[in-house]
Amino acid sequence: MPRWNSTARLLPALASLLRDFSTDIRLDETALVCEVRSVLRYFGGLGLIHQQLGAGIRWQLRELELPGEFFQAAAPTITGSLLLARGGGDKAVKRRANLRSALQQLPVAVLEPDLKQSRRLHNMGIRRLGDLWRLPVAGLITRFGAAFVEQLDRGLGKIPDPLPKYTPPPSFRSSLELPFESTDLKRLLPAAEELLERLCEFLRQHCLAAARLEFSLLHEQRPATQVPLELRRPGRCRKHFLLLLQTRLGELEPPAPVTALSLEVVRFSPYLDRNLQLLRNDKAAADTGLDHLLEQLRARLGEGQIRAIETVADHRPEYASREFDHAEGGSSGPAAPATPVPRPLLLLREPRQFACRDGQPLHHGPIALLSGPERIESGWWSGDDVRRDYYIGRESNGRRLWLYRECNTPSHWYLHGYFG
Repeated sequence: MPRWNSTARLLPALASLLRDFSTDIRLDETALVCEVRSVLRYFGGLGLIHQQLGAGIRWQLRELELPGEFFQAAAPTITGSLLLARGGGDKAVKRRANLRSALQQLPVAVLEPDLKQSRRLHNMGIRRLGDLWRLPVAGLITRFGAAFVEQLDRGLGKIPDPLPKYTPPPSFRSSLELPFESTDLKRLLPAAEELLERLCEFLRQHCLAAARLEFSLLHEQRPATQVPLELRRPGRCRKHFLLLLQTRLGELEPPAPVTALSLEVVRFSPYLDRNLQLLRNDKAAADTGLDHLLEQLRARLGEGQIRAIETVADHRPEYASREFDHAEGGSSGPAAPATPVPRPLLLLREPRQFACRDGQPLHHGPIALLSGPERIESGWWSGDDVRRDYYIGRESNGRRLWLYRECNTPSHWYLHGYFG
């Protein structure tokens, strides 16, 4: 059981080392725990496991530029191993019957008491775990709490250890060397198809879907050319992946001949089968077709080129909508309700002032007012307040306009948008 006195969020970087020795790995806040009893004979005993594992951890810590101090210990229980490691490590207890004698010599600091508990332990003259075992359990719970005392029972195996198993995040990366160098990207498709076949098999085995792929075109003595593929709806369809890649490659000019091809999944998602017969409907099919179309457009036009609009809960027309990258999606909150009155889809970035005749607006001739006024008065809290009366007007050619006049200056008319 290696213990690492460093940032606990980096423990998964070391957890991969334990997978060579055990399939039962657990993460504590500052420690890694694994079961090795079933493989002791295979690896030649506990000493050789500690030796091999310690060498790998030291190398990994040097790579991460972290302090190289850590402790190893072994015991029949998880908490027993943790307590022995916190006490300095390099100890091994093979039989459960010997746990109490091994743990009773450890200082009470291995229980990681808080400041109040530490002062109380010091004032009571309790220095080692053996001192605690000589006191009544009910009194210990009253003074230190049940969670503090439960550590002793878990260490001896009297109650189960609730430490959950560690499941490593999914990872897929595969590469393929080409039999020849090529600047014709179309000749890469057979190799890409083989990589995608490996990927789809991996996704099926793990019941996953890919949300973002990244192909790398490798060159001699040049940085790799990255070809990312972002999917609006995660999937695992090899033909669709290949179509997106073919579209992206059609827009690329490689800086050098390609010698190899690699594929990595940057982001996974759980797989949801939308083609089950009981759940099949026309809307789901239409949504899937739209997703595929948008992904192909993004592959051809590039990242950030597909934009979308969503409504925002604001009465001021300038702030009532927001443009965003379609791949990122809109806000996670509920959509703003639609207004009960018509609004034009196209707004001018800056309202344009009309010419007037006898107080009536002119735009290629007189404008007939069809409806209004609709008063919009809002934004006083932000310093960008508006007080306007909006009208729907019609030009002589029949086009409908959205115009307004300021309440403070009713003689001035402004064009704010066009209806379709």
